Amino acid sequence: MDAIYDLKKLARLLNSLYLIMGRKITLKGSDFNNVISSNTACAFCQLIQNTPYGYKKCLECDTQALLRARQQGRAYLYRCHAGLVEAAIPVMEEGNLLAYLMYGQILDDSSLEEQWARIELQCQWHSDLPALKQAFYQLDQLDQKTLWAYADVLSACASYIWLHEYVKQSEPGEAQLLSSYIKKNYARPLTLNLISTELGIGKTKLCETARRSFSCTVHQLIRQQRIDAAKGLMASGRDLPIGRIAEMVGIGDSNYFVKVFKAATGYTPLRYKKLLQRSISTTEPEILIREEQPDLLFSTKMEEDADEYNL
Repeated sequence: MDAIYDLKKLARLLNSLYLIMGRKITLKGSDFNNVISSNTACAFCQLIQNTPYGYKKCLECDTQALLRARQQGRAYLYRCHAGLVEAAIPVMEEGNLLAYLMYGQILDDSSLEEQWARIELQCQWHSDLPALKQAFYQLDQLDQKTLWAYADVLSACASYIWLHEYVKQSEPGEAQLLSSYIKKNYARPLTLNLISTELGIGKTKLCETARRSFSCTVHQLIRQQRIDAAKGLMASGRDLPIGRIAEMVGIGDSNYFVKVFKAATGYTPLRYKKLLQRSISTTEPEILIREEQPDLLFSTKMEEDADEYNL
């Protein structure tokens, strides 16, 4: 479903947050594209993103992190492909994703030498490591409590954004209705007649909508959704047999599933699954675990009051 953005109010909010936090904050749409940012990228990230390979890796890493934040329904802190700390916070409305807030381009408070050694190893592909190193030493360091405090503040802002309708859902058109229906029902046996009846849209209109909005047929749209769902199951870490995956995505014949999957991806499901398992360890962002809640600023005063009243 498309979203409507109040860019003037969002710009004011993000700029205020930037003045307080001193961090670039970006609002991304549910399609992972940037909607508005409070500032430009830091020198380190500009050096990374100015190369085609670095830009591609940034997009892949951001997308993976945003998907994880969406799955969790809460703030997700991680170390990006280039070694910096980033955070993704979903903006939700009654369980529906509206957008994402992101901040980062920060180092944690561990040894700078150790962090640079890791980044230097990860960024061997970069043509100007001396410039990258110089930009690295200009980055700010924050401890984990502060990183999580920022995430908490942005989580509150995410609620504020949907509550005050800075981002809101538009009324769904026929293309959105068709796409949403297929995403929710792809595991069922679907026919054009069934979709037409349940959506209350004529079969001819459905075919025209699919061709005009998605450049494919309704059948191809269903098949692509099933392939995407199968990829998701393979990436979930669950050790599912190929036949079971086929059933879960609405294809009862495993031989037909293998044929369709290979036509769409160039790989058999088994080969794709093995390649995916081999690559996970090198592509997945490092997750930052929240070890404890930040200490309350008034905890010492509360303890003094407790002593005074023998609590």
